[in-house]
Amino acid sequence: MIFHWWHVLVVMFPMIPTLWSILHIWGHEFENPQQRALWLVLVVFLPVVGGIIYIFTGRKKVLGKVQN
Repeated sequence: MIFHWWHVLVVMFPMIPTLWSILHIWGHEFENPQQRALWLVLVVFLPVVGGIIYIFTGRKKVLGKVQN
């Protein structure tokens, strides 16, 4: 089998929602730490599906960005 550059794109494209969701969860505050942990577990253990679910439903539950 010959390796082509687009093979990387085909493999990485479905992971974009998951990676974005993890970064968004990590950088924003929720009502309580358990809610953040639950979203992280969902996104990590159900990679593509969990990321898409978070994008459509979880983003609305964010209180704001984490204060440094």
